[in-house]
Amino acid sequence: MNQQLKPLLDDKTYLRHFWHPVCTLNEFERANPSGHGPMGVTLLGERLVIARLNSNIVAAADRCAHRSAQLSIGRVCSHAGTDYLECPYHGWRYDQEGACKLIPACPDKSISPRAKISSYDCEVRYGIVWVRLDNSFDCTQIPYLSDYENPDMQVIVADSYIWNTVAERRWENFTDFSHFAFVHPGTLYDPFFASHPTVYVNRVGGEMQFNLAPPREMKGIPPEAPMGDFTYRCTMPYSVNLEIKLWKDDSRFILWTTASPVDATTCRNFMIIVREKDNQPDHMHLAFQKRVLDEDQPVIESQWPLEIQTSEVSVATDKVSIQFRKWHKELSVAAVEGREAFRSSVLTTVIEEEQ
Repeated sequence: MNQQLKPLLDDKTYLRHFWHPVCTLNEFERANPSGHGPMGVTLLGERLVIARLNSNIVAAADRCAHRSAQLSIGRVCSHAGTDYLECPYHGWRYDQEGACKLIPACPDKSISPRAKISSYDCEVRYGIVWVRLDNSFDCTQIPYLSDYENPDMQVIVADSYIWNTVAERRWENFTDFSHFAFVHPGTLYDPFFASHPTVYVNRVGGEMQFNLAPPREMKGIPPEAPMGDFTYRCTMPYSVNLEIKLWKDDSRFILWTTASPVDATTCRNFMIIVREKDNQPDHMHLAFQKRVLDEDQPVIESQWPLEIQTSEVSVATDKVSIQFRKWHKELSVAAVEGREAFRSSVLTTVIEEEQ
């Protein structure tokens, strides 16, 4: 192997301490005719089963403790008013804490405490199911999304989509200003304005924050493009809350996205659009974003190796990705040192310019 090719991150287990989305609530409810699951997902290479038990959506290891069948092809059943996740192979039933409560083949025998599956933190927020694989540090939050519950705003929770790349590449693509003129000419940008000023990047409360004002003189941009002044709030590790003050009417338009690390070669991506009521159909906004994604995807999936490399050459206008990479490296190292070091790294404050 070329000795110059060295991944930026040797150890990515620190990502287990963060919350990651695994599916939208709509995707979960469509996965099984019952609307309660089970549904199989993968996060950081780990197979999980998602199910609604006793009105709560839970996440657990997708592997029966008995003979390792996938619980996600089983069913949710009820007995005496309590819901259980039933294994498809021998009918073992698990409660929402992951403990086996029934072994049909020997119902009168005591159940070993080893008859248990690992369960994980799981919450529903923004119409998305979130999972945290390791809560031992307990210092991370579900990422910020502005105005999701604002009654004056319209909300679209799009279906998730898979890209054959790592989550770091996808995040950098969304926050990379310099590619607009070359990947999105006539869609998001006028290629005449290929350069842009260096931005100030601040770290505040687990977020990277920065602003960008594209040139208003740009021409040839379609009217459905949400162009305006950009304010970014990016929750580590992979979420972006982009609030745009639209030039056309000074209304607010929020484009929120996050990349979830499925495994070493793929990421599942989520998108929510929050906008002031504009009398436009949702599908128009979704169609435009799909057009942008279709322009990005082949370029991002062409990047190799998949992992970000230390040998990649950066320039001044890569400041956002440079700071992003630096913070990820710090988090990776801090997680090995323990909870306090990791918490300090997550919540570190670095101010280049007061917001």
